[in-house]
Amino acid sequence: MADHTVKDTRPETLRQYLLARRHELQKHIDQLIAQHRDNHSHFRENSVLDLEDMSQRDSTAAQQIALLEARTRERNHLDEALRRLDDGTYGICEDCDAPISQGRLRALPFARRCVECQRQAELFEEIIRREDREEARPSYGGSMKESSRSI
Repeated sequence: MADHTVKDTRPETLRQYLLARRHELQKHIDQLIAQHRDNHSHFRENSVLDLEDMSQRDSTAAQQIALLEARTRERNHLDEALRRLDDGTYGICEDCDAPISQGRLRALPFARRCVECQRQAELFEEIIRREDREEARPSYGGSMKESSRSI
């Protein structure tokens, strides 16, 4: 496995690193797609599947698809980082315009925000999710007696 740390901050070195990481991800994505096809083909060739076979097929497919989606998202993030590198905005927080620390970029080379802005964004997203969950809960106006009378 390749070294996943950025040691040099020159644009061409960063580009080569991001491209190498993207290439690795693409190979993994291609392998996942091939595995999914092979598994699907294997189960399709077995004309009669029992419940255990169907359960295994569905579970394996769901795991492969979830992993494929995660790898594809990461590849898309790397593509965005390459665009930011071309634009001259790589390593600059998109919220506060401050430089993103080298440690953060080593850990997450496609980081779009500094640690503090990312923390605030995640907190905001959590508040929105909580409000959405509360809005999605059924609201029962009145007492149970009133509700049963209207039925």
